[in-house]
Amino acid sequence: MSNESSTPAEAVYCASHPETETGLSCSRCETPICPRCMIHVPVGIRCPDCADLRRPPMYELGTRDVLRGALTAAGVGLALGLAGAWLLPVRPFAGFFSMLIAMLAGSGAGSVMAALLTSATRGKRGLTIQLIAVGGLVIAGTLRLVIGGDLQLLQRDIVGMIALALAVAVVWNRLR
Repeated sequence: MSNESSTPAEAVYCASHPETETGLSCSRCETPICPRCMIHVPVGIRCPDCADLRRPPMYELGTRDVLRGALTAAGVGLALGLAGAWLLPVRPFAGFFSMLIAMLAGSGAGSVMAALLTSATRGKRGLTIQLIAVGGLVIAGTLRLVIGGDLQLLQRDIVGMIALALAVAVVWNRLR
């Protein structure tokens, strides 16, 4: 019988959370990391520094992309406002046929805005582009009311609200 005493291994603590004992380490730099810090990558687990997390390029916007998007949204908004004033005249009451046209027009307007913004910004997406698109649609809705001659009808313009709500929903989902 041998009387050898084994020495316990020294405890290792996370580099970012010194109070957390761990047995994990980064597969690249071997820095001790805890489960809160580890990031799964195709080659194992890495620390936040080595994981090199970047947003996909379609969500990285430059000043040029924002300007192109804003100018495109404003131009498309003006065109949609003119078309909306012609297709959906401002009225305080609406029938079934008008509601149907509003739904089709709203879906179409949202699709057109999303497609043209995607083209103008080379496929950029995300919250900034979504907000720019909604701004263009608000321009369209406001221009429609101005051409219609009565901004007071804003609260009673059911057709316009339906068209604008559907356009916003479509553009918001297509530019996520």
